[in-house]
Amino acid sequence: MLSTNTQVPSSEKLVSEMFNRIAPRYDLLNQLLSFRQDLKWRKHLVQKIPYSPNGVYVDVATGTGDVLIAAAKERTEFSSFIGVDISESMLRIASEKCSRQITEVPLEFKIQSAERLSMAADSTDCLSISFGLRNVINKQTAIEEFHRVLKPRGTLLILEFFKPQNSVLSWFFRLYFHYILPVIGGMISDRSAYTYLPESVEGFYSPFQLNEVLRETGFIVRAHKNFLFGGCRLISAQKPERELYDVTSEK
Repeated sequence: MLSTNTQVPSSEKLVSEMFNRIAPRYDLLNQLLSFRQDLKWRKHLVQKIPYSPNGVYVDVATGTGDVLIAAAKERTEFSSFIGVDISESMLRIASEKCSRQITEVPLEFKIQSAERLSMAADSTDCLSISFGLRNVINKQTAIEEFHRVLKPRGTLLILEFFKPQNSVLSWFFRLYFHYILPVIGGMISDRSAYTYLPESVEGFYSPFQLNEVLRETGFIVRAHKNFLFGGCRLISAQKPERELYDVTSEK
């Protein structure tokens, strides 16, 4: 079972099994439970992908492929789009969606862990991960992998949920995520999964902690874009050609 004491998954295998179970209803519930705001958040992420002719784009924890498909439609100067995930069922749905929506450029899907990517060092122009980092067992190892595969000056984009810092907003956040979301998720899909997902936010880094981990790994944190009053954030970071540190914040 998933650990409820530490609020993090106890094994990658169990995370994979959980996402395999919820894959058929995953897209429907994402839009329903976020009031379709997830579409806007992912659009912002795609807009942050840097211009890279013949570039390589990797989407980690790609799920059903929404970010990868949006990137392939918008960033046509890239020559390679790769989505990786540990859930075979998610990738099956992603592949089916791509075959219907994308014909201009091939999209490649691989069953891989964020902690063990097959890409060569310094081979990727942009790497993204959306709502997936908190489900990784060893987050530090994954961030080190992201740094390894990115080219110098390559871009890392992290879209993720965080606990709001404002106490009133945090109360509403907990009410919705811990009591309303599991009920709706349980009616349509798997209640245990939609009980775990908000708990994973509780056990995740704070924005400050994630900034520190990124810096310690060698990234420059370029910007934060806040949604839901900080309950969801898009973090842009860059692998430098040399060790420089510069942080800005978008409001």
